[in-house]
Amino acid sequence: MSNSKVTLWKPLTVRNFLLLYIGETVSLLGDQFYIVALPWLTIQLTNSGITLGTVLMSAAIPRAVLMLFGGVVSDRFSPRLVMLVSNALRGLLVVLFATIVALKMTQLWHIYFFAAGFGIFDGFFIPASKSIIPSLVSKEQLIASNTLSQGTSQLILLIGPALGGLLIATAGIEVAFVIDGITFAITTVTLLLMKGTTAKATALNGELNQNSASTKKTMNLIAGMREGFYYAWHNQPLRIFLLVMVILNFLFIGPLQVGMTSLAHSRFPGGAVALGILQSAWGGGGLIGTLTPQFVKNLPNIGVLLLTIASVQGFGLFLLGFIGNIVLASITIAVLGFCSCIFTVVGITWIQKQTQPEMLGRVMSLGMFSAFGVAPISFALAGFLVNLNLTIMFTVAGSIMLITSLCLAANPSVRKIS
Repeated sequence: MSNSKVTLWKPLTVRNFLLLYIGETVSLLGDQFYIVALPWLTIQLTNSGITLGTVLMSAAIPRAVLMLFGGVVSDRFSPRLVMLVSNALRGLLVVLFATIVALKMTQLWHIYFFAAGFGIFDGFFIPASKSIIPSLVSKEQLIASNTLSQGTSQLILLIGPALGGLLIATAGIEVAFVIDGITFAITTVTLLLMKGTTAKATALNGELNQNSASTKKTMNLIAGMREGFYYAWHNQPLRIFLLVMVILNFLFIGPLQVGMTSLAHSRFPGGAVALGILQSAWGGGGLIGTLTPQFVKNLPNIGVLLLTIASVQGFGLFLLGFIGNIVLASITIAVLGFCSCIFTVVGITWIQKQTQPEMLGRVMSLGMFSAFGVAPISFALAGFLVNLNLTIMFTVAGSIMLITSLCLAANPSVRKIS
């Protein structure tokens, strides 16, 4: 893949993209406090890896199921409108939960309810947020836009979790949730300030065919989902890419998320601060990975890149089973973050360019589903294994992922995705 000639900061000259960038940056910073607070509250309340896994499942299941509908809704209406409603509702939910925590009334069912509600709204927000960018910038600015958005996200992931862990240790978990609620209000305002985004990206770029308007009017959710599946299945590179992502994400997502919390709780001193450090290490590595496609001129084709990254991540998970030092664990997690985020930028840009504009919301929802759809089962298995033994969980997941990557490398149809 060759490097884009568009400068990294060029998309910020587009007013609507700038507003999106500001709002989502602020919201993501607030989310880092939530990402540390929710699993830490769960592990403190129950001291159970299985419970932590099921809490993550309760968010992941509705997120995965509704994500496919979210892609259809995004295509039928407006990504901005979907994001606006989702952000407002998530903000209200966070404030409600913060109140319960502050009043010392938290019960386990409250955590499940909150996680499930967040997952429901995420299911609509995520495909909309991934499909809105092509409606705001030109095709030439896509790599720069995705790099800028993802790079800022990783910068926040570098500093946010550590700040969240420190905040929880000093001010309390409820303060972390309150801050997250405030940031949702800010990003809702920035979305309201955006202009001229109700039309689809294809209409803005003059690429929508003449029949799409009537199709949109008659399209219902089930038919829209079916069209998205049909389109992706009959595009061979897209089909292979999504199927491989399902396999690899299943092996990686649960062990990483359940494993980091369990490492901080059982192996390293510092509690919530240790968890924040590990998550910040992920963000630091991710930041470097996100910026890499913008500055490296000749990356390998996407099939080779995918298999290489998956092999490194499998080996990294295996190593985490035996590392007893938080510094070495942070370095390993940073490498995993680097691998994940270099591929996120390249993969999202590839899907955006591979897909017809009027199908983008649905195809992006399938892309997100390849990760989030398998997350509930991955969380459950990781929670079960970590309750048996943390080392077993990491080594089993890492070994299977590494072997799977090597087996997929023997398939030319995977290697030659470009």
